[in-house]
This record gives sequence, structure tokens and C-alpha cells, in this order.
Amino acid sequence: MSELVSIVVQPRTGTGTRAAKLVRAQGLIPGVVYGHKEAVVNVSLPAKELDHAIRVKHARTLEISLDGKKETVLIRELQWDYLGKEMVHVDLFRVSKDEKVRVTVPVKLVGVPKTSGGAVLDQPMHALHIECLATAIPDAIKVDISAMTIDAPIHVGDLVLPDGVTVLESKDMTVVHLKVPGAEPEPTETAEGAGPEVLTAKKPKDGEEE
Repeated sequence: MSELVSIVVQPRTGTGTRAAKLVRAQGLIPGVVYGHKEAVVNVSLPAKELDHAIRVKHARTLEISLDGKKETVLIRELQWDYLGKEMVHVDLFRVSKDEKVRVTVPVKLVGVPKTSGGAVLDQPMHALHIECLATAIPDAIKVDISAMTIDAPIHVGDLVLPDGVTVLESKDMTVVHLKVPGAEPEPTETAEGAGPEVLTAKKPKDGEEE
């Protein structure tokens, strides 16, 4: 499960590309906090702390403190530079600790099939749409494939999920299987209405109110 990381943020007055560059030059990342029918707030977050929370602690939820006021927020969207190395902006959506959200998490295969019968491993689903508490988002859904055989694919309904986690895709969809070369792949359409993130209205631009 991803860790709830605490970060002190600063209010941000300037908006636009030039203002954002000045913020980043100070070792900060421009961001916006919105949601729960409250005012949109432009903020700056310490770049090193945010980078550590994302890359090392795999945080999906933060507890931010702004002028002494603490709020729990979901990292809704991260924008990166053109090389994909440096964060340039972050969108933070207000949530309650007991609130359920919809997010996308990766599928992590564990183990190796003991026998393949000449088939090759095929993984149609590399990520899943899930619903869970905002403070209990798993890093990944782990799938043990050590006992899988050619005639027994693993479907969504077979997954062992963390407590409180619900997968939004159909239970009949194939997550991973042993595929005979030349065989037709099974369909992998996503669940109807399963969005990649929290259920909310469109995100506001800097300076906008909901």
C-alpha cells in the first residue's frame, strides 16, 4: 500500500508559463489543489520532497499543510518535462480519508509457471481500474502465476485483492495466460464507465474555481 506522505506547501500567486518557470527555479513544483466544492488554490511544493514521495515511497495520496491547515489530497495528475525526467506541475484533488476513489494501478506478475507445454506467457492486462479508500491505494495488484497452466488462465475474478479493493473490470476478462503460438487473443476491453482516476468534474485551470 502506498504511504501517506506529509508535505508543507506554499501559496502561489503567479500563473502562466513564465511564473511557473520562476517557481521551478526556486526548487519548487507549481501545483493546484481543488475538489470537494471548495475554492481552487494555487500552490508550490518542494521539488525534492515531492520527487522522493513519488519515486521512493510511491505515494498516491498526500497530507498537505498550507498556512497551518491540513488536507488530504490525491495526486490526480503529474506533468513531466519532454524527457520525462523532471516534474513540472501537479494536480491535487481533495479527498477525505474515509472516501473511496477510482484509480489505475499496475499488475505485477509474481513467480514463473512450473510448466508451459510449449506455450508462451501473454499478459493482456498490465493495469487495472480499482476502487478503494483514498488512503489505502495499493502500489500494484500482485498475481501469482507459479501454478498457472496452459488450460487455466487467470481472470479478473481469480485475483486475490487487498482488503477493501474492488476491481472495476469484468470478472471474466483475462489478466494473464499461457498462449499457444498462433492462437487468437482474447478481448481485453475495459469495464464500461471505469475511469482512470477519481470520479469528479473536469479539473480546473490555474486560478479557476470549481
